[in-house]
Amino acid sequence: MKKKTKLKEMKVLSYVFLAFVFIIGIIFYSKFEKSSFSIEKVKVFTERNDYSQADELKVEIENKESKTICFSSCYPYMIQVKNNGWDNYFYSDCGKENIIETCIDPNQLKAFAITLSEMFLEPAMHRLAIPACIGCAIGEQFRVDKIIYSNEFEIK
Repeated sequence: MKKKTKLKEMKVLSYVFLAFVFIIGIIFYSKFEKSSFSIEKVKVFTERNDYSQADELKVEIENKESKTICFSSCYPYMIQVKNNGWDNYFYSDCGKENIIETCIDPNQLKAFAITLSEMFLEPAMHRLAIPACIGCAIGEQFRVDKIIYSNEFEIK
């Protein structure tokens, strides 16, 4: 009788252990899946390499990744200036909920324009830093999974 009970207990413990290992495996797989996202497969590029303060900066984002990438409703991009390293310009608080309003599906391209005359940018080398949420959807709370950088461009 004791042997049957012990055998049953061992069997139940084995199933619990297997379930635990399975759950841990799923968690590690989902972390690996997100970290396997390749920034090299997402290209951000400007139309030209030099601009004046009066120009319009045209930007294209191409998603060759297998996942949808989404962007912030508050700060879809940050402009960085090259000093000794890359520094962000100052951005005030958003003042609204930071949700996802724009996404790019796999193998898609989106373009947008930035009116440079609406902001003061010092004459120097610049680039865009674009925070991206990977595998997210429109309407969800935005979170930064990766930052994608554009090519460098000069403001004269």
